[in-house]
Amino acid sequence: MGSGKKVISGVVWTMAVNVVNAIYGFISVPLLISYFGKSEYGLIGLAMSINVYLRLLDMGFDSTNVRFFSTWLAEKKLEKVRIAFQTSLSFYGIIGLLNAAILLVLSVFSDSIFNVDAAQDIILKRLIYILCFTAFLSWVMSCFSQMVKATENVAYIQKCTLLTKILLIIVLFGTVYGRLSIEMYFALSCVVALAVIPFYVRKIRRETPFVRFWPKIDWPTFKEMLPYSLNIFSFSIFQFSFYNLRPMLLGMQGTMESVADFKVLNGIAGLVSMFGGTFLGALLPTTSRVVAQHNKEAYYRVAYSGTRYVSIIMSFCCFGIMSVAAELLTVYVGREYLYLVPWLYFWLMTLLFTHNQAISSLILAGTDIRAITYSSIIASVAGLVVTWFTIPAYQVGGTVIGYVVYILIQMGFYYLYYWPQKMKINSVKVFFNCFAPYAAIGGAALLVAYFVNVSDSSLWNGFAKGLLFAVLFAAATWCVMPKDEKSYLMGLMRKQKV
Repeated sequence: MGSGKKVISGVVWTMAVNVVNAIYGFISVPLLISYFGKSEYGLIGLAMSINVYLRLLDMGFDSTNVRFFSTWLAEKKLEKVRIAFQTSLSFYGIIGLLNAAILLVLSVFSDSIFNVDAAQDIILKRLIYILCFTAFLSWVMSCFSQMVKATENVAYIQKCTLLTKILLIIVLFGTVYGRLSIEMYFALSCVVALAVIPFYVRKIRRETPFVRFWPKIDWPTFKEMLPYSLNIFSFSIFQFSFYNLRPMLLGMQGTMESVADFKVLNGIAGLVSMFGGTFLGALLPTTSRVVAQHNKEAYYRVAYSGTRYVSIIMSFCCFGIMSVAAELLTVYVGREYLYLVPWLYFWLMTLLFTHNQAISSLILAGTDIRAITYSSIIASVAGLVVTWFTIPAYQVGGTVIGYVVYILIQMGFYYLYYWPQKMKINSVKVFFNCFAPYAAIGGAALLVAYFVNVSDSSLWNGFAKGLLFAVLFAAATWCVMPKDEKSYLMGLMRKQKV
């Protein structure tokens, strides 16, 4: 299968996983809140946030490995790929043990760090202990996943992810109907996430039979990859901190109920982010080849056409969910959560400006990313400071306000400086040709669908609004899309059928 087909297949399967994610999130949040209670469910979110934040120990090697593995495979430097893979296994094994040690130390002081009572602290400690036992294998699995991505088999990874999601749904219903404890549910969920390791190993053996699975550090190779990794880490540490510290700040400045509110909003908004991020994960191996081969035509096609497709998806998802926000929350978690509608609107409007995923894949495929480090530092620090000081007054709304500040600073930097000056990409063309038309279509379709009221049932009313929005958006988007893009998409669809 060629690179183009692998990208399309990767995007399609990633979207399929996102749909299942949406289904899982839609049924899991209300079921778990109802079964465990809102504050106890908040403990699950807090424990996961702590462990997710410790993914910073990766030091940027996730994107680094995909880039170097992809580039060396394209250049037929198979021995370097083998050595780098073994070195990465050693690195991730050490990080896994360190992750477990940090979690153990954190569990000792959890009662003084987080705003929890004595009973909640006991549960939180147990959840952290479970994470300690699964940390090592989780890190090793990351290295396997990176190698599979480097062979441009993103679709395969998504198929494996789909399997874990199905297993999680089984665990969910098994927990509720089997009356399992919160600790048992959490343990089963963590174990299920590791179930795909044998499939990754099998794929690696098939695609890259020359690699070896025993850890072995090669310092020259490690030093060659380290500078790029540190560049990635230097800006991602602040970006990652912003995204994953917000629920932890809620645990310190707010209440466990606010953490649960964050999980509800993030479950919806996170789905939109996943659809946008679909392109970044699927494109990175291919754009690494494009940059390595200095293919300017492909470079600008990714920048402009890629941004157009991401903008269409983001506009459809953001405005589509806004059109049914009240109905969605009512069906999702109940009418008592409708106070979250304004914050969901703010969050989704802000997500529209994350239409830069295609261009971000080009940035990560390059070597000089120092300039974006400074913008990430400023945006992340400003966003976290605003979040910290607004949480006492607005609770979960403080995390949304901080996110607005963060995104505005980031996108201002990209549009006004980095894209035109460093990447030679026309920011005006990106905004007015690739983003604004589809955002305008989404906004207009939202205004029409918003006032539809066909039933007293939130489910049927939401379905009618969503269907009307989808038809209006699809028809208008097809009308304004450039002819060459239509021809390109039609050609791809014909090839897929063949």
